[in-house]
Amino acid sequence: MSINPIIKTDYPDPDVIRVDDAYFMISTTMYFFPGGVILRSFDLVNWEIYSYIFDKLDDTPSERLEGNENNYGKGMWAATLREHNGKFYVAFVSHGKDDTHLFVADKLEGPWEHKTIKGYYHDCSIIWLDDKKQVFIVHGNTEIRLTELKEDLSGPKEGGIDKVIIKDNKDDVTLGYEGSHIYKINNRFYITLIHWPKYNKRRTESVFVSDNIDGPYEGKDVFYDDLGLKDMGAAQGGLVDTPDGRWYSIVF
Repeated sequence: MSINPIIKTDYPDPDVIRVDDAYFMISTTMYFFPGGVILRSFDLVNWEIYSYIFDKLDDTPSERLEGNENNYGKGMWAATLREHNGKFYVAFVSHGKDDTHLFVADKLEGPWEHKTIKGYYHDCSIIWLDDKKQVFIVHGNTEIRLTELKEDLSGPKEGGIDKVIIKDNKDDVTLGYEGSHIYKINNRFYITLIHWPKYNKRRTESVFVSDNIDGPYEGKDVFYDDLGLKDMGAAQGGLVDTPDGRWYSIVF
C-alpha cells in the first residue's frame, strides 16, 4: 500500500469508512453533478465509482445561475460519511447556504433522503456515543467547536455541549485548523486536522487526542510532506481500520 498517489485524479477532502471487508470513500464534488460521489475499494489502493448521493441540492435561482445569481463552485464540500445502527449518514455544508445538508440511507447505493441540520457546520465530522445516547458534530475553521446534536440530527440539542475544543493562533497561520475528522479509538478521542502555519511552506497535518469528548485536547503537527508533488503539503482526510486491526490515513 505504498503507491502514491493512489488515485490519479481530483478527489479532495476524503472521508473513509469500512463496511465488513469493503472501504467506501466520499469526496468533495463542488459544482459537479451528480454529486457526492462514493468510491469503493477492497484494498485501499484500487478504487471504483460506487454511487452518488444526489442529483441536485437546492432548486434556487443562484444554483440555476439565473440573472446575476451565482452559486458556482459553492456546492458540496468536505462531507462526513458515517454508519450508525444500520443506517448511513452524509453531512456537509454548501457555501452560501445557512444550514447543513444531511443525507440518510439504508444502503450506500441509496436512495438517499435529503434533510438538513440546523446550523452551519464547516468541514464537519459526526460521532455517536452509544453508551450515553449522544451524538456530536465537530466543525469550524481556526476555532474547532464541538456541538451536541438532537438525536434525530435536526439541529443542536438544547442545553447540550457547545464549546470550542481546539484553537489555532491566527497570527501564526495562513490557514487555521479545519478539516475535522473525529474518532473514538480504544476509549480515547482523536481529531485529525490540517492547517498552514506561517513557519511551514506547506499544509500540515495535525492530530489531537483526549480522554473525554469535550476535552481537554492535546496535539501537535504530525505530517509535513508533499511526497514530491506540488510543494503544497497534504490536506485533510480520514482514518480507517482494516479487519485485522491496522490503521491507515487517506488524505489528498
